[in-house]
Amino acid sequence: MDIFTSPDAGRALLDRYRDLLDTWPVPAERLTVPTTLGDTFVLASGPPGAPPVILVHGAMANSLTWYGDIAAWSEHHRVYAVDIPGEPGLSAPNRPPIGDYPGWLGEVMTGLGVESATVVGLSLGGWIATGLAVRDPRRVERLALICPGGIGRVRRGLLLVALLLLALGQRKRSQKLILGADLSGTGWFGEFHDRINRDFKPRRTDLRIYTDAELAGLTMPVLVIAGDRDALINGPETARRVRANVPKADVRLLPGVGHLITGQTGTVNEFLG
Repeated sequence: MDIFTSPDAGRALLDRYRDLLDTWPVPAERLTVPTTLGDTFVLASGPPGAPPVILVHGAMANSLTWYGDIAAWSEHHRVYAVDIPGEPGLSAPNRPPIGDYPGWLGEVMTGLGVESATVVGLSLGGWIATGLAVRDPRRVERLALICPGGIGRVRRGLLLVALLLLALGQRKRSQKLILGADLSGTGWFGEFHDRINRDFKPRRTDLRIYTDAELAGLTMPVLVIAGDRDALINGPETARRVRANVPKADVRLLPGVGHLITGQTGTVNEFLG
């Protein structure tokens, strides 16, 4: 499947990704884990043998999502940042049915020799992480979700407007609508995000909403961080459903914050223990 606007654009984007990975703030191993969805790229940081943490980024992103967090989180943990297949990273460019992804994450953990771990998921990654915890809770010791999909409803109208703006080449307007923030002036981060918006074909699959019963089955400690101004996923609904159903939930609904949630390194690090 061609997930980029052209082969040349895809090669250039991934070359830029590799260049940025060379600036990763801490020493890291670059691993490849075979799975049924294709080879999966994993960046492993932190002391081998330390408690494992799995990081799963969102759509239209890759493991650079965690650039500002990794130094703190990997100090006392073995942290595995995973590139989702079918996204603009170094994993296979496959897009199987969306329901296959929670099982894929379990395969990645098995390939890494990790029986159970704390899992941190953002947006689409939060949906995948929640799916694994619902399907196989013994593998998820703790679950941290940042603006997760699958709990609050997607705001379909705004998403369609954003995709239309993107198709018309109005990348900055689309970006601001989705993220609730302007990335101008953020250096390489904004530049790379703009390149993804220009050269990558976004995923258009709806995410299934997890039922109250499935959420009630999440008996591990759960941290949820959402923005009350999230234009993509209904943050207040996410917070309400987690508080009503998840037994051991710590819910942080951030006032005035959209889908781009920053400044939570310390909050998540405390949750990691």
